[in-house]
Amino acid sequence: MKTKLLIIIGIVVMVGTIILLATNMMSDNAQQREEKLDRSYHTTDSRGHCGEKYLEVGNGECELNPQFIEPNNVIIYDVYEKNGMRLSIAPHTLLVNMTGDDIVVFENNASNTVNIFVSDGATPMPIFGNNAKKIQSFEGIKPSSQMMFEINGTGYYQFLVQNSREGEIGEIVALSENTNSLSVELRAKMAQAIVSGDFRKDVGLLSVGSGSAEPGITIGIHEKFENELNAEQFYYEKYKSMIPFDVPIRIEFHPPATFAVGN
Repeated sequence: MKTKLLIIIGIVVMVGTIILLATNMMSDNAQQREEKLDRSYHTTDSRGHCGEKYLEVGNGECELNPQFIEPNNVIIYDVYEKNGMRLSIAPHTLLVNMTGDDIVVFENNASNTVNIFVSDGATPMPIFGNNAKKIQSFEGIKPSSQMMFEINGTGYYQFLVQNSREGEIGEIVALSENTNSLSVELRAKMAQAIVSGDFRKDVGLLSVGSGSAEPGITIGIHEKFENELNAEQFYYEKYKSMIPFDVPIRIEFHPPATFAVGN
């Protein structure tokens, strides 16, 4: 009788242990799934609003919040939209201080394998084109992988992130104590990249141009702000403080561009 009782108790303990182990495994799997979902950088929540790691920018789009990106990192991720999914990167313009770390890390959090091409920025880099002067290329970067690009000098660089369907172009502005010794044309290109990053946040900014007959950059502001008190000086000081080197800045006011639609 005592032997049967011991056997029953042993069975109960064994079953309890199995249930406990199964419960712990389910809990661990759930946590792993949650962490994986967190790393996947989903852009919207169940209500269609921007997710916790995103900011709502122009036209209701969601963009990865810079506070979730490590310095000198470019995140490659999927944007989920009504019509499907597309490739995106953040930030589109990366500022790197060459007095510190000169390594840029590309982190592929997208669901597809990507290729990355980095150029010197002297020639526009076409989507799906390999004619630009490449400094370095990384091919076959799988999801959840990282690649590192070592910047070889102060200046302006372009990079193309491309999967089998589409591509996204970004810019790297590499700064150092020698930035002001660069040509005014190159500094203007670097300044243009920095100011252009404000398009999604500043409704008044309409255009940024460089390479005209006059050296420096020309910043176009919506004409409705022209009559505000000291408007030209306000925008000049705003963008001068944004650009961490010397470059001529001109402020112009004009209407938004309009496009004719054919019949």
